[in-house]
Amino acid sequence: MNLAEKIMKHRKQKGWSQEELAEQLDISRQSVSKWESSASIPDLDKIIRLSEIFGVSTDYLLKDEIEETADTQEAEENDKDREEEKRYQHIKRIRSFIMIVQQM
Repeated sequence: MNLAEKIMKHRKQKGWSQEELAEQLDISRQSVSKWESSASIPDLDKIIRLSEIFGVSTDYLLKDEIEETADTQEAEENDKDREEEKRYQHIKRIRSFIMIVQQM
């Protein structure tokens, strides 16, 4: 997720229009629109203010890889969980087979 997408996401989570966010930043609605469409990027002072308003770090707003890393880690954890479940199911089948053989 890039800066433009993050601004839009957090603005919408707050239930604000572009105009309402613009008022809080003392800028025009058109500026917010340009940020959200990646036509321009906010000045550093506006990025700091956005981080305060949204309750996120400036690093989060500026670094695309932070979220990508979190997404990648989550995907890897899901893969590990699936592999663990497969092993568990395999062990269950082996135990069932052994029980059947023992009863013979």
